[in-house]
Amino acid sequence: MDLTFQKVPPCLLAKLSGELDLSTAPVFRERVDQELRRTGVPNLILNLKELTFVDSTGLGAILGRHKLITASGGEVFLVEVPPKVMSMLEMAGLLSVFKVARTQEEALRLLCQGPATRGEGEPDNEE
Repeated sequence: MDLTFQKVPPCLLAKLSGELDLSTAPVFRERVDQELRRTGVPNLILNLKELTFVDSTGLGAILGRHKLITASGGEVFLVEVPPKVMSMLEMAGLLSVFKVARTQEEALRLLCQGPATRGEGEPDNEE
């Protein structure tokens, strides 16, 4: 797994590539948590475009970051989610938990609007 970061206020953008599984999930957790502490931003955008595989441990690592960030009042978006990964999220029942956007730009726009300006129950994806 390769993981790169970019601070794009008000969030941290993390791009994953390769596999997020039992062997790479601990590194993912540690590096994302460390980068969130270092930057001090409240939100996270995970770009999964180059993620080729994710197992239940990898999904758990993503879910753990989601719980950590939302507990502090932040938001997490998954963007450019490949069909295989989307299928795993659906099978695990996690699509109702995660906010998914088509692009990083869309996620940033939604984050900058903030929850107060988005209608309750309004979809995060515009058609």
